Amino acid sequence: MQLNLRAIIQSGMHRAMLLALVFCANVHAQVRVTDDYGRDVRLAASAQRVVSLAPHLTELMYAAGAGAKLAGAIDYSDYPPEARSLPRVGSEAAIDLEALVALAPDLVIAWPNAGSARAVERI
Repeated sequence: MQLNLRAIIQSGMHRAMLLALVFCANVHAQVRVTDDYGRDVRLAASAQRVVSLAPHLTELMYAAGAGAKLAGAIDYSDYPPEARSLPRVGSEAAIDLEALVALAPDLVIAWPNAGSARAVERI
């Protein structure tokens, strides 16, 4: 299963600043970063619809001023309080790929863990 114009950033805490760069970039400019696995991740423009696959990444999105771009998150993404109203795409142990695809994200951000590794690789 592949998402059109989608990318996954397997993010470490040191990548939090990249979130700010990705979402504060000129909307019409190409965005390019290298993920923790050394893969080149490119977006034609700043992501407008993002799904977070880790509660702390959801929190970091809000902290970076990009909370309005979140289209969905996983269970337990409950901080800040406005994150509680985001559509859910499962849990860290079981990502609901159909729910994820239905949200039509430009970007999916993930934290590498045993529970989500298989789903992340499928995306």
